[in-house]
Amino acid sequence: MEPRISNGFLRSIIFMPMWLIIMGFVQAIAVVLIMVVSGVDMANPESAESFFSEMSFDSPIYLVLTAFSLLGSFLALWIATKYIDRKPLESIGLSMKDKGKEMLIGLAFALAFIGGLFMILWLIGAINVKGFVGFKPGVFIVSAMLFMAAFDEELIFRGYILNNMMDSSKNRWIALGGSSLLFALMHAGNPSVWSNWVPMTELFAAGFILGISYTFTKNLWFPTFFHFGWNFFQGLLGFEISGINVDSWKMVAHENTGNVPDIISGGAFGIEGSVITLSCTIICTYFIFKYYNELEK
Repeated sequence: MEPRISNGFLRSIIFMPMWLIIMGFVQAIAVVLIMVVSGVDMANPESAESFFSEMSFDSPIYLVLTAFSLLGSFLALWIATKYIDRKPLESIGLSMKDKGKEMLIGLAFALAFIGGLFMILWLIGAINVKGFVGFKPGVFIVSAMLFMAAFDEELIFRGYILNNMMDSSKNRWIALGGSSLLFALMHAGNPSVWSNWVPMTELFAAGFILGISYTFTKNLWFPTFFHFGWNFFQGLLGFEISGINVDSWKMVAHENTGNVPDIISGGAFGIEGSVITLSCTIICTYFIFKYYNELEK
C-alpha cells in the first residue's frame, strides 16, 4: 500500500512531534510509577526534584527510564508505520538474520575509533592520564542503558527518519543531511554544546557516520552497535558523552592539560567537541561509504 503522505520528508517532520509527545507521555508514566514505588512524596516538588537529582549515572532508575523511553519510541513507530507509512514495523531495518558480523564490526570499529582518539589526544599533550580507576559493577547497568539509548536513537533517526527521507530523494547525501540535522538539533540542549562551533558540527557529522551504512543496507544493527560502542568506550575512557559527565563508572581517569585549545581537546563537551574527532568522523564516513559502495559493484 502507498503511504497516506507521499513525501518522505514531510512524513519525517510530522513524525517528530508525534514521537516526542508519545515518548514524553510514556516517560511521565514511568516517573510516576518510580516515585510511587520509591515512596517519594509527589505532593512535595522539592522532594521529587531531590530524588532524581541525587541519582548517579549508573542508577537502576535511569535504566528503567531509558527502557520506558524505548517503549515510547516503539509505540510511536508502530503508529507511524501502520497508519502513515502503511508498512510493517520490521521495514525500518530490524531483521537480525545474518547480522552478527555487522554487530561485532560496529562494536570493534567504535573501540578503534574512540581508542585512537584517546591516543592522539594523549600523544599531543591534550590530556594527562592519571591512572586506572578500577572496575565498577555499575558498568553493567550503564552498558544496558547506553545500548537501549543508542538503539532508541537509531530506530528514530535512521530507521524512520532517514528511511523515509530516502524514499523521497535519490541522493543519499541529501537524505543523510536532513536526518543528521534533526539528529544534531535533538542534542542542542546538551551541556556545553554551544561552547564553540565544533560540538554541533560534530553531532551533525555523526549523523552521517551512523547513517551511511543504512543507506546501503536498510538495516539498523551496524549503526546501533557502533553508536553504543561510541558512547560506551567514551565513558569507559573517562570522557564526557556529548557533554554529559560519567565519573560514576569510568575506568580510566584523565584530565585536560590546558596545553591546547578546547577546540582541539574538546573541552567540557568531551572528545565530540574536538576538531580532531570531527576530521576523523568525516574521513571514516568516506571509508564506510567506499566499503559498502564496493560491495554493491
